[in-house]
Amino acid sequence: MKNVFLFVLLAATLAGCWSCSPYNYAENWLICEGATRPFAAPADVFYVQGTLYNNVANVPMMYSHALAEVGKGRFKGVARVFAPLVATEDDVARAFGWYALRFHERKRPFFLIGEGEGGKLLKRYEQKNLEALQAMGLAGSFYTDVGHKGFVTPDLVKKIKAAIEHVRFRAIWKREMPEEMVHD
Repeated sequence: MKNVFLFVLLAATLAGCWSCSPYNYAENWLICEGATRPFAAPADVFYVQGTLYNNVANVPMMYSHALAEVGKGRFKGVARVFAPLVATEDDVARAFGWYALRFHERKRPFFLIGEGEGGKLLKRYEQKNLEALQAMGLAGSFYTDVGHKGFVTPDLVKKIKAAIEHVRFRAIWKREMPEEMVHD
């Protein structure tokens, strides 16, 4: 019951007026795979890139970078991707609140991935809300201090797949996955 309360409190606090959120509009997302059926991918990725949205002229470059990092099928069949345009920590909170209310399913594993300045904002957000995020299904977070192309490597995708396997096993069997069952 405490977890449900934390989730409702987090969502209500962060979303504010969710029906009038700027994240209701596609132009405020670099990638928003919300239309993808949840069963097509067993987890979600909430990705904040290094370049912060301060100028509309930056959007094509930001979109290209986000697509190269997490798009182009890199997470196909692994995770749905949500990559908002953000400029401030409040934007991260509003975007995540919108994702949580609109697309997150209870206990569905999700990952936070951030790089550079955007990663710093996301990491601060995670630190402030860690207990509530874990109650929602946070399965892992990955950060780099420098925004650079190539951060989301095949090795990182493998780590996320392994974490999803562990989360699923724990949910079904109510215990940790034995090491001999872990796939490379």
